[in-house]
Amino acid sequence: MAETLLGPHCRIACGDCGFGFVCGTDQPVPGGRAVCPNCGYGRDEWEGSLKLAGDRLLVDKASFLLRTPRRWEVVAFRDPQRPSHVVVKRVAGLPGESIQIRDGDVYVSGQIVRKTLAQQRAMAVPVHDADFSPRLEPTAPPRWQAERNGSRWVAAGGSFTRPEVPGEDAVDWLTYVHRRRIPGGRERTAEAPIVNQCGYNQALPQRSEDLAPATDLMLAFRVVRTSGRGELAVRIADGWAEFEVRVDPQEGRLRVLRNGKPEDAGALDFELPAADFHVEVSTFDRQLLVAVDGRAAALLPYQRSDRPRRATSRPVSIGCRALGVEIRELRVFRDVYYTRPAGGHGRWGLDSPVQLGDDEYFVLGDNSSISEDSRTWPQGPSLSGGLLVGKPLLVHFPAQEARLGGWRFQVPDLARIRYIR
Repeated sequence: MAETLLGPHCRIACGDCGFGFVCGTDQPVPGGRAVCPNCGYGRDEWEGSLKLAGDRLLVDKASFLLRTPRRWEVVAFRDPQRPSHVVVKRVAGLPGESIQIRDGDVYVSGQIVRKTLAQQRAMAVPVHDADFSPRLEPTAPPRWQAERNGSRWVAAGGSFTRPEVPGEDAVDWLTYVHRRRIPGGRERTAEAPIVNQCGYNQALPQRSEDLAPATDLMLAFRVVRTSGRGELAVRIADGWAEFEVRVDPQEGRLRVLRNGKPEDAGALDFELPAADFHVEVSTFDRQLLVAVDGRAAALLPYQRSDRPRRATSRPVSIGCRALGVEIRELRVFRDVYYTRPAGGHGRWGLDSPVQLGDDEYFVLGDNSSISEDSRTWPQGPSLSGGLLVGKPLLVHFPAQEARLGGWRFQVPDLARIRYIR
């Protein structure tokens, strides 16, 4: 279930961008060095890091006495293969449904299953956090780049600012450029699409042929202030469609374009704050979702086109026309991409649908490439309701390293005690 819930792991702070990440420690990382999932720096020392215990959970065993599990809910149950072991997965299929996994998504009776904003947040996998930029010389190219010469965007320490330009008739775009590091030099990079790679699995790196473009994306940022009259814009592409969201903060007007053509996404039914508001735009599960401060401003389900998917290394942009703005906490996420497990031993729900019985569930792990779940169980894909133990409520002992003189030991990480979503 990494990185929603952690097994035995170590914590690493990237030596280049400073981003903190975790690596599973079931096996040693080849070469003793880990790759930062935020900037791609490949010389982070893994050997010598303290092996931390997995998350310890508080489970409510009475939850499912009064109700049945909901889709995307995390559940604890007895392993069908080893009933003495209790494991944790996420519910993807409910009793009586026909379940299949296609292109990384879950389908019920041939229809894609879409997540709410809260469910998207709970399952979102970090791709890049602009608060953490490479510092070592020579520095790697910036991930956020202006599209045109003479752009007014200025980046400094995770903050992106732009002055108002009265009368401006075109959007000044700032685009995210996804990159991978190339062996042979720390500054050498190449543009590449975002893929379904999990930074937690450093000891079990995926083969390139097992990786797939991850095009269900979310862009999240905080607007600290705006000035002047104009539009704030977001552009996001999933390989089949490109959406452009235009927001006029003064008038509270929102427009959506799909492949350059206007779409009816409804009108804002609330006033935008004058400053300091949070924006999320996503294309999870073939659905454009726009939210302001956690409240949906637009929701547009759509079907993919018949043409082949064209994954891009520049999938999201943020821009302004005439408007002055300051943006912070600029982050890119991807959805969990359900795939055939590493080694190709997936059995169920991948090539054809699985029909569930009246008291059967289809469960999946968030760390899809290595999870043992309904796709892989030899006795069959379904989880009987009789094996449910309860609902994990709280991570009550997330571990962290402490030092005292020459001693190193584990203590609770109070900042990471949290409810499970």
